[in-house]
Amino acid sequence: MKKLKNKKALIVAGVAFVILAIGGTIAYNADQMFFAKLFHLGDDVVEFTETFDSPDRWSTCQSVPKTAVATNKNNTPRYVRMKINEYWRIANSAASNDDHETTDLPLTWDDNGTEKHYAVIGTQNDDKWELASDGWYYYDHALAKDETTLSLLESVTLNCEMNLAAGVTYSDDGMSASTNPSEYANARYHLYIVFQMSDEEY
Repeated sequence: MKKLKNKKALIVAGVAFVILAIGGTIAYNADQMFFAKLFHLGDDVVEFTETFDSPDRWSTCQSVPKTAVATNKNNTPRYVRMKINEYWRIANSAASNDDHETTDLPLTWDDNGTEKHYAVIGTQNDDKWELASDGWYYYDHALAKDETTLSLLESVTLNCEMNLAAGVTYSDDGMSASTNPSEYANARYHLYIVFQMSDEEY
């Protein structure tokens, strides 16, 4: 397992995006995500750049472009690693935001023994990033000054097989009915990208 050797590592965390599921489509939060482009820790400086084209609605099968890269702004080489954190979260109250009590939903479901993801993260440049047993992706070489990583992320797609349709429950006498929308139709999907840089190899 690769371990962080240098205690003076620079940690850069960014919210990639947060989306809110509504009915049969998913709408992005009204608030846009902004990033401070430069992060400082002592003499260390790293630039984090995120590209994300936010549609008004995110429907099943729709692929959303998403990239994230880090640039070494220091005078000496830096090693880089990255972690992808994701979760589906539903609020346990009418006000659907993270200030209220929430419940995390599974990221995947089992389809006859096959694990399927509700949100499918597309990758690229896999030969440049190595996934280690600690859950971090490690870049294949130290970045020189002003050098930028290639993006591991390429897109995020709402699984074509994801069911957001509402179900209907009828009373015993058949005289009344109530709708039971998918719990994911009222959940937010969160995707966080975390970068770390170090002047020593991990």
